[in-house]
Amino acid sequence: MRSFFQDFQKDKTGNNIIINCKMHDIVHDFAQFLTKNECLVLENVEGGTQVVPSENTRHMNLLLPKGNADFGPFSIWQAEQLRSCFCSRNEIPLDLFSRLKRVRLLSLHACRLKEIPKEIGNLIHIRYLDVSSNTQIKELPETIYDLHYLQTLNVQLCTSLGGLPAQGIHKLINLRHLLNSEASFRSFRLPQGFEKQTDLRTLSEFNASASGNNMGLLKGFNQLGGSLFIRLCSDFDELEAKEADLASKKSIQTLRLEVGAARTETIEALQPHSNLPILVFVGGQHLPKWISTLTNLRKLTVDRLTPKRSKVTDYWLPLAKLPLLEDLVVIGCGIERVGHEFLGINEMTPSASSCGSIFPKLKTLSFKICLLWTVWEDISEEQAINVTTSILPCLQELHLNECLELRSLPHRLLNKATSLRHLTVHNCGFLQSRYNEETGADRIQLSHIPRVEFSSRKSIFSNGGLFLRSR
Repeated sequence: MRSFFQDFQKDKTGNNIIINCKMHDIVHDFAQFLTKNECLVLENVEGGTQVVPSENTRHMNLLLPKGNADFGPFSIWQAEQLRSCFCSRNEIPLDLFSRLKRVRLLSLHACRLKEIPKEIGNLIHIRYLDVSSNTQIKELPETIYDLHYLQTLNVQLCTSLGGLPAQGIHKLINLRHLLNSEASFRSFRLPQGFEKQTDLRTLSEFNASASGNNMGLLKGFNQLGGSLFIRLCSDFDELEAKEADLASKKSIQTLRLEVGAARTETIEALQPHSNLPILVFVGGQHLPKWISTLTNLRKLTVDRLTPKRSKVTDYWLPLAKLPLLEDLVVIGCGIERVGHEFLGINEMTPSASSCGSIFPKLKTLSFKICLLWTVWEDISEEQAINVTTSILPCLQELHLNECLELRSLPHRLLNKATSLRHLTVHNCGFLQSRYNEETGADRIQLSHIPRVEFSSRKSIFSNGGLFLRSR
C-alpha cells in the first residue's frame, strides 16, 4: 500500500506516526478513472440547475456559493446509494435525512445550522457524522443515540452546544471518537453513563468545571489516544484527580492541562504516563514535580504561570535535564527574572560547576508576552571558567516576542550556544535598542548568528540580508 504514496510527513512525537503524504499524479489519475462514475463534485452550480446523479454515485461533495439553497427539487438527493456526502450549504432540507439511508459519512461542517432535526436518527448506517463549526446549534436530538454504528461524532467549535443528550448514550456501542474541542467553551456536559464508553479512543476535551463532569469519568478510558485537553476548577480535590488515572492512558500523545486555581495536590495527582511526548501546561503557580519524570517529552508549552514570588528564578530546573526536550515555549508567565540556573549553574560560587548538559536536545526556545520579565541572569567570565556544563548544545532558534522590559541577553548563552542559527526579537524595545545592527552598542555579540531579525509594529531590522523593511 505504501508504494501508492510518497513524501511522507511524520509527527514530532518520535513515534514515527505518518500524518501526511502525497499520491503520485499517475496513481491519482488512475484512481479517478476507476471511480469516475462513483464520485460527484458539484462546485459553484447556479441556483435552479437540475443535477441528477448516476445510479452508481457513491460519494458526493457539494461546494455551493454562500446562501445558495435553491437547487432544483433536490434532485441530488435521488442518489439513495450514497455512502459519503460532504455538504457546504446554508440550509439543509429535511429530505436529506430521510433519503440518504445508506450513507456512512455525512459532513455538514459550517453549514450555519440552527438545529439538528430528529430525522437524523434515520441514518442508521452512518459511521462518521460531522456537524462542527455550526455555532447556533444549542442541543442535539436524542435520536442521535439511534445511530448504533456511529464511530465518530465531530462537534468541534459548536460554541452554543451545551453537551450531549442526557439519556441514551449507552446505545452508541461503537462510538470511538468524540471530537468536542471548543464546543460550548466552558460548559460541555457529558451525560450520565458516559463512563461506560470504555472503548473510546478520542476525547478532545474534558471540562471538569462543567456541571456533573467528575474526574472519575476518565478512569476507565485507558484506550484514549491522540490529544486530550483537561480543564480544572478549584474545587476538585486530590482523590478525585487520582480517579482520572492519567498514568494508565499510555496512548495519549498530547496533553493540555488548564489548571486554573486548582490546588497543588490536585495538580500533582494528574501525573501522566512517562512517555508523553507533548505537554501544554496552563495556569498554576509553579510547575508540577512530576514534569521531571517525562523522559520522552519533546515539546513543552508553559502558559500563564503566575508564581507567588515573581523574582524566584528556579522554575526551569526540573526541565533542564529532560533528555529529549526539543521545543520549549513560555507564554505570559508572571516572572521578573530568569536565573543563571537556566544556564546550568545552581550556586553562584567561584567553584560553581555542573556536570552534563543543560537542555541537551533543545532546538527551539521561545518566550512570548512575558511583560514583567526584566532580567535574564548571566555570570561573569571569571565565574564561567570553572563551569563545565554544556549550554544548550543543540539550540538552533531563539524567539523573543513582547518581552517589553527585558534589558539584555546572557553573554554566556550567546557565546556558548554555538549551534544557534536564528534569533528573532519582536516588540522588545530595550533589546532592539541594544542589539540592532544600526545603532546597538552590543550588536557585535550577534554577528556570528546567521539570521537575526528585530521587528516591531513599524519596522523589521535583519542582518540575515542586511535589510530594513517598513510595514
